[in-house]
Amino acid sequence: MAKSLIFLILYTILPFHDFHVSHTTLHYNKDQESIEITVRVAIDDLEKTLETKSSGKLKLGSPKENKSSDQYIKNYFDYHLKISINEKIASYNWIGKEIAKDLHDIYLYFEIPDCNSMANIESITIENTLFLERSHKQINIVLVEFGVLTYNLNFTKDKNRETILF
Repeated sequence: MAKSLIFLILYTILPFHDFHVSHTTLHYNKDQESIEITVRVAIDDLEKTLETKSSGKLKLGSPKENKSSDQYIKNYFDYHLKISINEKIASYNWIGKEIAKDLHDIYLYFEIPDCNSMANIESITIENTLFLERSHKQINIVLVEFGVLTYNLNFTKDKNRETILF
């Protein structure tokens, strides 16, 4: 009984340790010679991060959503998710967003169009600093799918850049 009471007291006194994760998939579409990018993040993390850089509440997924939300998202990702192909920074297009059924997460869609065929892509470098300015415990997981090749990468405050050689 005493151990349970001590645990309960410590549990309520000690601060909670937040765990923040983003999940990104880079999928090479051979037919269109493009890289399709899907990012899944917590709506709350995205809104809090963007609202510190913009004016007003974003209210993502609501009827009162800020009309500039898409542009704020695109600008943030352009700065915090950099992808280089064969050592050349690639620009990617904003495709759109979708609220997950759980209403907790949001899917963000981007695309790098007109990539060379897989035979010409020798390397991909990813620099992922998403939400690292907000939480030192942030983990950004990236799955890279290139044909039959798959790579699982983890990005943190201490390791925010990774290169894959094909």
